[in-house]
Amino acid sequence: MSGAEAIGIVGLIASVITIIETSRDLYDAATNAKGLHEAFRAVSQNIPLVLNILRDCKRAQEQADEEYRTSTDAAHKRDLEASAEASKAIMLACEDNARRLKEIFEKVVPGDYATRIDRYKKAVQAIMPDKKRKVEDLMKDILEKLQLLHTSRFFGAINEERSDDLVAAIQQLSDLAPSLPDEDSRYSHSGSGAMNVNAGSGTQRNYSQSAFEQQCELTTDQIVDEVSASDSTAERFTKRI
Repeated sequence: MSGAEAIGIVGLIASVITIIETSRDLYDAATNAKGLHEAFRAVSQNIPLVLNILRDCKRAQEQADEEYRTSTDAAHKRDLEASAEASKAIMLACEDNARRLKEIFEKVVPGDYATRIDRYKKAVQAIMPDKKRKVEDLMKDILEKLQLLHTSRFFGAINEERSDDLVAAIQQLSDLAPSLPDEDSRYSHSGSGAMNVNAGSGTQRNYSQSAFEQQCELTTDQIVDEVSASDSTAERFTKRI
């Protein structure tokens, strides 16, 4: 790890801090929370915890960088290099999630509250078309990445101090009702009673009671045909096994 690489990691942490501070400022500047799912408030409430951990990490990394520059102990310098590489991977993941979170906040929080939910849906589709990550998922992932710092020799103490806070924050976000419907929203049911869904490749037949009774009036030949077809399918499946 060169001096430039060390400074780069400190700069990366500083970048994550700045991005998350922007999301905080956007939420704080909103005149009201109408039209915003409670997940936005939960995310905002967890920002101070994230910022405190990141600032502590930045200070610890600055100290580690100074040790690297002044140390003549080769083994110690290798430890510092390993710690820097591990923290870099974590911070890159945090930066990506933080940037996506900020972009959603920028598109959703300011402006007319009546259209916030529509802007939120469009923002998620535009920013993450192949993932459709919700704001609570992004913040949860940041917190989970910061949890990984307990494996670091230099950041372990920071993580240990706030371990309970991290666990509680992650649980809070996990318990939230989804801020957007799940990706697999092909099935909807607004009536009463059970909903039967065939997610396989076969044909699904849904009957009302009277239609079902009529369907049950099969001739003997029809029943034999149905059973024969089922047996043939089962035989082919058995052979493949």
